[in-house]
Formats: sequence, C-alpha cells, structure tokens
Amino acid sequence: MLVQRSLLLLYALLAYSHLQAEDVYQPAHFGQGELRIIDSIPVAILQGTPTEIGQQHAALLANSSAELFQFPKRMFEESGNGFFWPFAVSAGKTLLLNAPARYRQEIEAAEERARLESDTLAVANTLLELQRVGCSSLIVESKRSATGGPLFGRNFDFPAFGLLDRYSVVKVIRPTGKRSFVEVGYPGLMGVFSGMNDAGLCVATLDVYDSADGSVVFEPTGVPMMLVFRQILEECTSVAEAEVLLGQTQATTRANLAVCDRERVVVFEITPKQLARRDAVNGLIPCTNHFLTKGLTLHEQCWRYDRLKSAQDIPSLSVHDIHGYLHQANQGELTLHTMVFEPREMVLHLSLGSPPSSGHKLHRLDLRELLVKVTDR
Repeated sequence: MLVQRSLLLLYALLAYSHLQAEDVYQPAHFGQGELRIIDSIPVAILQGTPTEIGQQHAALLANSSAELFQFPKRMFEESGNGFFWPFAVSAGKTLLLNAPARYRQEIEAAEERARLESDTLAVANTLLELQRVGCSSLIVESKRSATGGPLFGRNFDFPAFGLLDRYSVVKVIRPTGKRSFVEVGYPGLMGVFSGMNDAGLCVATLDVYDSADGSVVFEPTGVPMMLVFRQILEECTSVAEAEVLLGQTQATTRANLAVCDRERVVVFEITPKQLARRDAVNGLIPCTNHFLTKGLTLHEQCWRYDRLKSAQDIPSLSVHDIHGYLHQANQGELTLHTMVFEPREMVLHLSLGSPPSSGHKLHRLDLRELLVKVTDR
C-alpha cells in the first residue's frame, strides 16, 4: 500500500504548482540551445553533447517551470511521506544504471545547472512511467491516406491538475553522433512519450493495465521505458530496427508502443516477459490501453478503441479526419496533447491547448529544418 501510495504521488509530480502566469515561456538563447515560439507553440532546440543538452534544457526551461523541477521531493514531504524519498531516489538511480550512460550525464548536467537537489530528475525520469494513464493513437498506412503518406495520430492523456496543460513544450533534440528528433513533453523529462526523428520514424507510448502472460507491473532490472523510446529515435530509422532494439532490451513495465516509419505502421505490445507485434488491418491501426495479440490479450473492451476503429468506414483518411477521430476519443480534462505526424513530409500538426486539446486547432510545425544540426548546415 505504501508503494502504491507513493507511486500515486509520483503520478502527480509534474502537475502541481502555484504559478499563475499565463505566458510561461519566452524566447531565449543559451549556448547552442534556443527557445522559440512558433505559431504559439513553445519549441526548445537543444544540441550537442549530453552535458551540453542537459545544461541547455535547464537554462532555457527551468526558471519558467521552477516548481515542476523542484516538486518531486516536495510532494513526498508535504504528504507526510518524506521518509520514502530515499527509497524512490535509490530505485530511480538503480534504474538509470540500466540505461545508456549519456542519459545519466544529461540528467546530472540539468540538475547542476538548475541547482536542483541531487536525484530529483532521476526519480521523474524513471518511476513516473509506472502510472497507468490512458492515451489513444490512430495510425494510417499510405494506401489509406489522403496525403499519399502514412499518418500518425495520437492523444496524450494525463491529469492536468488545472496547470499542466500550460507547461507543455516541444523539444527538438540534436545529439552529437545520434539522430535528431522532436518530442512533445514537459520540462524535466528527458525521455520520450511522443516523437519523431529525422528519418521520419515516429513513436508514441500507451500504458497497458494488465496482461495474460502474468508479467509484473514493475521489473527493476529493466531499462526505463521513456529512455528506451528516446533511444529508438536516436538510433533507429525503421520499424524493423526499432523491433530489434526492443527485443534486446529488458522492459520495466507493460506498454503499447505505436511505431511508424515512412512505409510501415505497427504496434509493439511490450511486457517484462515478451515482445509482440500487431500489424495494420486494412491499412489502419487503432490503439488504446490494452493488448490484442494472442497470449497477451485479456479481451478487454475500450470505448475509445471502438471510436478509433470506426475509421475503417472511411476509404481515404486526411489529417483533418484523424484529428476528428482523436477528438471522438478524447477524455475531457485528461487530454493534454493532440497531434498528427506526417513522416514523409516531416510535419507535425499539434494542439497543446486547454483540455481537451483535441477540441482546438492543430498548428502545423515543419520539422525538416528544425531537425538539421547546426554543423550540418
């Protein structure tokens, strides 16, 4: 019960604050990093070594979202569970040891630059993913797309606590020696929930509550999943390469991972015990928060999945159509990000408005130029 209660606190660690400012982000520069406002969307561009990226992350985002960076430990203390903090830190640091060292370097650099107490971001980037929160995705193959290329739609659902919707940010990461990528997330999180790289490979993670294979909800010998999904964007160019990397990595928990490259769309069903792949049916893959493959499915029902699946009735689907189906699957105050990626065109259509974000206009971001490293120009 104590562990469940403490993990519930982690679920809210990025959501609580007393800030009232309406305009959170302002254009700024630091080193090779830059914070821009593009068509009302905040875009943080971070480039270089892990240390440089961590420093830029903190310098450009920490001041405007200070309580989000500082809140993990404070949440434990104010709830009377301060004694549990050392365990959370130990667990977070242990999990990070299973991830590539560059992510630890980036987290440490951000903490030092932002003058955070040690280990704050280690907890945020490891244990947060254990919370079971609903999301939705709808992916369309080229043969069913009105654009001639695949479309990758996604709702990110998470409690806003009346504030989190104002702290969303698009991060363009250009790591030295790795592929550039864009991710839609929050300050303090180095992993990826939703993103696309410079090869047009897209990923979106969706929590899964239970599995027929009897796998545990938390495997401490695994690699934090948010960081695995970032690693996919940094190192892979195709669905096939992503599958290989996932197959070589011990998962920490259960999840669906929707993946799309410029030709192929799939959903990987992941547990600490196994990896399964679900392919498109008639050029379409809807996905929510349950498994559907043999050996993993519990034959659960989900109204959001049914709404998305009804897109099979439309012979040719546009960005507008995908947006409409995502809106049908929204969860009201929980739906904070709505997006459609176009992998071939390197375009992101995005809404970060007040929830449900699916009810607002999608803003178009052309990613091709944003993803080019300064040294490549």
